[in-house]
Formats: sequence, C-alpha cells, structure tokens
Amino acid sequence: MNHSWLNNIDTQLIEYLSSLNKHKNSYEYYPAKRGITKNGQNLSLGLSCYAIKILFTLNQWDKIEKSRRSGWVDYINSFQNNKESLPSNSYIDNEIYNFYNNPSLKSLFKDKTKTMLNLIANQEYKINKVAFQESIRAETKQAISTLFQIGEKNKLPYKDFPIEENQIFSFLNSLNWKTPWSAGGQVAAMAVFSKTQLSEEKFHISTLNLYKFLGKISDKDSGLYYKDKLPHKGEAINGAMKVITALDWMDKEIHYPKKLIDFCLSTKPSSHGCDLVDIVYVLYKCLLQVDYKRKEIIDYMDDIINLIHLHYRRDEGGFSYSIDKSQEYYYGLKITNGGNNADLHGTILLTWALSMIFNITENNKFRWRIIKP
Repeated sequence: MNHSWLNNIDTQLIEYLSSLNKHKNSYEYYPAKRGITKNGQNLSLGLSCYAIKILFTLNQWDKIEKSRRSGWVDYINSFQNNKESLPSNSYIDNEIYNFYNNPSLKSLFKDKTKTMLNLIANQEYKINKVAFQESIRAETKQAISTLFQIGEKNKLPYKDFPIEENQIFSFLNSLNWKTPWSAGGQVAAMAVFSKTQLSEEKFHISTLNLYKFLGKISDKDSGLYYKDKLPHKGEAINGAMKVITALDWMDKEIHYPKKLIDFCLSTKPSSHGCDLVDIVYVLYKCLLQVDYKRKEIIDYMDDIINLIHLHYRRDEGGFSYSIDKSQEYYYGLKITNGGNNADLHGTILLTWALSMIFNITENNKFRWRIIKP
C-alpha cells in the first residue's frame, strides 16, 4: 500500500481548515472557499462542529489554548434556545430557522401539493414542517455529540426523545424500517440523547429496550438491520452504519458482525462521501468486535483510499464531497454552487474515514483519533 499523496496530509488539512475560518481565530467557518451561496455564508453551528471534529481527529484540539477552547464551547452552547413549535433547549441556527419559516410561494405550493398527495395516495412525502423539525433535531444531536467528544456538555437539558419503555417501542415501531438509513438515523439520535442526557440508571434501562428491538430487526443472513424486503446495497449499508452508531453510543455489540463484513466486502464502494465513510465505519466497528477476514478488509481499504484520493484537491488541501463537486446542500439549504472544489463537509467525512482506515491497516505514521459520530 503506497499512497504518497498522503505524506503531508495532516498539515494540508489544518491549513485548509484555517483558510475557511471566517475571521482569524473566530469559531465560524465557511462551507467552502468558493462558490458559496448566501445561506452558506450565514450558516454557523453545524460548520463549527465540523471544524472541532477535524481538529480533534488530527490531534490539534488539545493544542489550542484553554481560553479559546472554553470560548468555543460557549459559542456552541449559545445556539441552545427555545422557539415556538420546536422542542425546549434545541440547538437552533438562525439561518436554518429563517429558511424554514420564510418559505417562498413555490415552496408553499409544493407543500400543499405534498399534503394533498399524502391524503389521497398515502405517499410519504416530507412536508416543510417535518423537514424543519428533523433538521433541528439533527443539529441538536450533532452539537451535543460534538461537545461530548471533547469532554464537554450542553448547559441546558434536552429531553425531547422517548425515555419510558412504552414510548421507546412505540417510537421505534413507528419508523419506516424499509428505509433503514432514515430509521437508523432516528435511533442513533435517540442513543446519543440517552447517553448524554439521562442518569446512568435510566440510560441502562433505555439501552436494554433499544437493544431488544434492534435484535428483532437484525437479519442473521446479512447482518443488516431492516424489516420486510432487503433494501438495495447502498441503503442497507448506510442504514447499518446508523444502527451501529447507536450501538456504539449504547456500548452494545453488533449482532452479526461476520455477516456484515461479508456483505460489505461483496459490495463495490460508492464514490460519494457519505457512502465511503459509512462502509468504512461498518467494517471498522465489526473488525473491532471480531478478527475476521482482516487481510481482505485491508485490501478493500486500499481501494477505498484510491477513491478518497479522487476527492482530494491538492491546490486547496481539502476533500470534496463528490469526486468533481462540492456539497451543495445542508438540511435543505443550498450552501454552495456545487463547483469542482473542496468543501468542509467532504473534508470532515473523508478525514474521519482515513482515521479509521489508518487504524485498520495499523498505519502508525498517522496517529489520528477516531470521532464518535
């Protein structure tokens, strides 16, 4: 495995991240260096969390002076707020809030059309209100998990998730497990909130119920988590990644790790940023649990590194989300024009993927830390 392009990757990534800083030593970052939209210029919370995670992965977070680290934590917590129609103490970026609360006439028309289709055809379209609430919930999960990663926590308690046994099973059964990526994401958020917001006793009870449910939807032949018909491979692996994220936060074992390894190795990896990191994460977590097909996995990771290389923009020092395109959207907001350049989202994802690959391949040159998603 010879990938000379990685020789100075640490320095290049740090310099790229610095180039996205809105003002020197601020806690705010742009999503890319060029092609940024108005929404992208004003978005704050999520991109700041991405920056912290990159610094943590590259072993740079602890090198920042203590006062700046404390200031950054206070900055993240400053987004915790109470606004009408949203759960108490959610983390709310005003750019996302304003976007969903000032829809254009076109968006209003689309919502009315979707609502009508939901009523007459039982179509599962996501209306504006649902997308808004899910975006805020995801932002809240990301902020809380980022703080936890660096040994900090939210100042105000967040309790908008099922806690009692009957609530947990009702919530889990209401999810659409035919699309395990979406359903698994909800479970992952629930696991993060349970771990960070509950007492040790309540967390223990909550995880027992969660694990019991996940055991019922785990497929002994593929190792995947779903109901009814097997999803297409991309959806299936992305869904497994979300569920394993939940298991990680709950400190619980993957049900059929060997079967999952077999399934992943039989899959040609996609080149999209999320797909790449998801399959690496599934293999990484399975390999931590069972020493199975290690050589095949290492060979597979060699191919993954070659794909990641295609995302690397040497002139900038970062990664693009797609091979020839920056990430355009963030929870519905168009943040870049999708040019052929690096972006912060692609950089956090593929830096994380590399950190796990270095661990799997025992590459001691890169002693990067692995974030808890």
